[in-house]
Amino acid sequence: MKHVELYGRVRHAVLVDGMSRREAARIFGINRRTVEKMLRFSIPPGYRRDKAIRRPKLDAFTGIIDEILEADKLVPKKQRHTSKRIFERLRDEHRFAGGITIVKDYVFATKQRQREMFVPLSHPPGHAQVDFGEALAIIGGVERKIHFLVMHLPHSDACFLKAYPAETTEAFCDAHVAAFAFFGGIPLSILYDNTRIAVARILGDGQRKRTRVFSELVSHYLFEDRFGRPGKGNDKGKVEGTVGYTRRN
Repeated sequence: MKHVELYGRVRHAVLVDGMSRREAARIFGINRRTVEKMLRFSIPPGYRRDKAIRRPKLDAFTGIIDEILEADKLVPKKQRHTSKRIFERLRDEHRFAGGITIVKDYVFATKQRQREMFVPLSHPPGHAQVDFGEALAIIGGVERKIHFLVMHLPHSDACFLKAYPAETTEAFCDAHVAAFAFFGGIPLSILYDNTRIAVARILGDGQRKRTRVFSELVSHYLFEDRFGRPGKGNDKGKVEGTVGYTRRN
């Protein structure tokens, strides 16, 4: 786990903060060849998740989407498929019964893997706050509890929200990918509470031991993770306000 977290720290230092490779090798106590390898991969090569993220409605169609995106590389940009057009083709040509959102999220994530997207230093998109909330919703005529993740950009007051049946690691990661697609970029930093999805435990000096999956997320997207003080919801008042408003409305 520490190795995965180190990948994120080294990549952020060089690719975002502008630290030289030589300096990174010295600061982190590794050789320059290791630094170069870390810049090529967001997680250690050969590393595998304990469980693959499942998309029951989409998994049978991801191969088709991949083929479309690969073919698009050979045509002018204006002639390439949008996520909406890919969804329409899946629905009309292959009897896809899922929604457009999971298609858009998959297309965005696939393009991110093909060309690692880094935060532009000259025009930073700002900072974000993230939190989960709960609410009651009527689904199919039945009142049910839902869990929703909110990502809020305090500077512009822009926000993104997505609901799920449960507050899970899969929902947490999926909502981040969807939010980045919605905003069209990745914040410089994101402020969290001390959710167990991200924080394995708080150490004696106040530092956080991050979970493996969260370390992967940070290393891949290269944002700075920040955490509020335990029990101090006002540290991220903007997103707390959005969560409250959503729950009431």
